[in-house]
Amino acid sequence: MNELYCQTQRSMKFTVISLLLFFGYTIRSQAQTKGTRPNIILIITDQQTANALSYVGNKDLHTPGIDALARDGMLFKRSYVSYPVCGPSRASLITGKMPVQINVADNGPDHGPNLPEEHLQYSLGRLLADAGYDCLYAGKWHAPTKVNLPKDGTGFTKVFDMDDMQIVLMSIPHFQQKRNKPLFYVASFLNPHEICEYARSEFLPTGPVEAGNVKDYPQLPYNAAIPAYFPEAVLLNRDADPRSYPTKLYTDDDWRAYLHAYYRLVERVDGEISKLIAALKANNLYDSSVILFVSDHGDAVGAQRGNQKRTLQEEVVRVPFIVKKPNQQQAGVINERALVNTSLDIYQTILDYAQVKPKQQLLGKSLRPVLDGSTDTLHEEVFIETLLDAVQTRGWAVVTKDFKYVLYRNFKNNEQLFNLSSDPHEIQNLAVNKAYEETTVMFRKKLYDWAVKTNDRVLQRLLVHNR
Repeated sequence: MNELYCQTQRSMKFTVISLLLFFGYTIRSQAQTKGTRPNIILIITDQQTANALSYVGNKDLHTPGIDALARDGMLFKRSYVSYPVCGPSRASLITGKMPVQINVADNGPDHGPNLPEEHLQYSLGRLLADAGYDCLYAGKWHAPTKVNLPKDGTGFTKVFDMDDMQIVLMSIPHFQQKRNKPLFYVASFLNPHEICEYARSEFLPTGPVEAGNVKDYPQLPYNAAIPAYFPEAVLLNRDADPRSYPTKLYTDDDWRAYLHAYYRLVERVDGEISKLIAALKANNLYDSSVILFVSDHGDAVGAQRGNQKRTLQEEVVRVPFIVKKPNQQQAGVINERALVNTSLDIYQTILDYAQVKPKQQLLGKSLRPVLDGSTDTLHEEVFIETLLDAVQTRGWAVVTKDFKYVLYRNFKNNEQLFNLSSDPHEIQNLAVNKAYEETTVMFRKKLYDWAVKTNDRVLQRLLVHNR
């Protein structure tokens, strides 16, 4: 493992240095040129769980690129997606609304219909382009029109399609351009999403994962076993979709190999992020920019014998999230208190830095007060929704400072309550404990109020029926 890591590091350094020599360090500054509005850079990975970073103490992988960004910014440890599936999560991020509010229920057979103009007109690219930003997008789109960025209607100019290994190379000429307006640039990488293909023993677009030495493979997670009172809907969904969940007969060694492959794919995308950071620095775009890093959702990574996304497990819905302010203010801060809805709050934060006032009523909040150090909290609770597509069962979750409540629409054991402070691995379901009946009722009320705010009629009917 150490020798392989050193070889990877030497190769990465050589690639970055070659890029910089080719495009030159003496490129003129493309930093903010007018007013006080900063450049804004948004970096997205796909299917990266919150713990898949060496910066947070995970010794099974090494992520120097993302770690460097965390050292220059603020890392949020309690950041949750609005919906743990690509299309709805990304649609939520660009519109600032929950997927149920914009009728994006899933990826769909063709990645969903086009977002209607009533929502697209308020999308990040459109609003920032109208406000005078030069808006560029490279990589995976999937929000929810097609996997790749449509030709028009989004406010973005497409830099390149979905190819992790080409994103930085194709973006550098755009970084070099002289511009008299601030830049909003999105780099959307695919990996570690290729773990889906790995689990099915399929071809990986970015190349095979080296097997390495079995004795060095990660150990199984603490919560690898399926606990008592686990939602039947999740188990039935796995059984009904063996292509997405080909892991039912996995042995412990199979799971360890899965984790090994997953972490190598995270390292693979981290290498591309390292190149991106180097390119931004070479073009004087790093220091002057607000840089946000996030993943669209996580992966179950063997927790409760699960792979893939869609469920409401912590490994699936909690993701890495970092914000670097211009000139690295508030650098190296780890925020363990602020509850963040990455989609809703990133939308508001980007508008705030761009000095664009929202044109609609929104549920998210700008993170600037937290980033500026005036407070370390944001929301009292955050909400998540999902769909277990193979059994057509919707699910919802509420996360507070200490607790997490989960509700699935159908099947046995459809309610879960966890004290995340004492049970971060979600093993003991307190919803079946009469001592927590009052707490469970309180969370049902929170979820009902949220259903009213988001006009989620299905959830409203379900909670009224269960009273």
